[in-house]
Amino acid sequence: MPKSILYDNTRIVVAGILGDGKRQRTRAYSELQSHYLFEDRFGRAGKGNDKGKVEGLVGYARRNFLVPIPVFESFEALNDHLVACCRRRMGDCLRGHDGTIGERLERDLAALQTPLPAPYDACEKVATTVSSLSLVRYRLNDYSVPTTYGHRDVLYAVTSMRW
Repeated sequence: MPKSILYDNTRIVVAGILGDGKRQRTRAYSELQSHYLFEDRFGRAGKGNDKGKVEGLVGYARRNFLVPIPVFESFEALNDHLVACCRRRMGDCLRGHDGTIGERLERDLAALQTPLPAPYDACEKVATTVSSLSLVRYRLNDYSVPTTYGHRDVLYAVTSMRW
């Protein structure tokens, strides 16, 4: 699990941007963050320079792979050219880093493939009471539950959660 994640103010994560620039997180995202214990960071709305590595790599690819403007017979040939350029770049070693770009990518991919410590149950949980007719109400709809739960307090998990 990463220690921190940089977000681009997606609605799934950010319910609103407050006056002081802080983010109001959605309830579901707050639960996920509490479950896996990671820090979040947010880019400023409309500011591409907050994501400098991504923007820098776009510029690098444009300057090094597309200047001068390449001419190809088809998009497939252009894509083959770009793939070949990226594969050559995998052998480069960046200043201040150990190993080549390809070796670092392999390490990152291996880290991303490790199973999460405990699965997160991504559903909305609603505390409610079962009626005498063995029904629970959720968003103006009644749902049937086994009669053994009649008149009990239950935690109802809604799996079709709207983010």
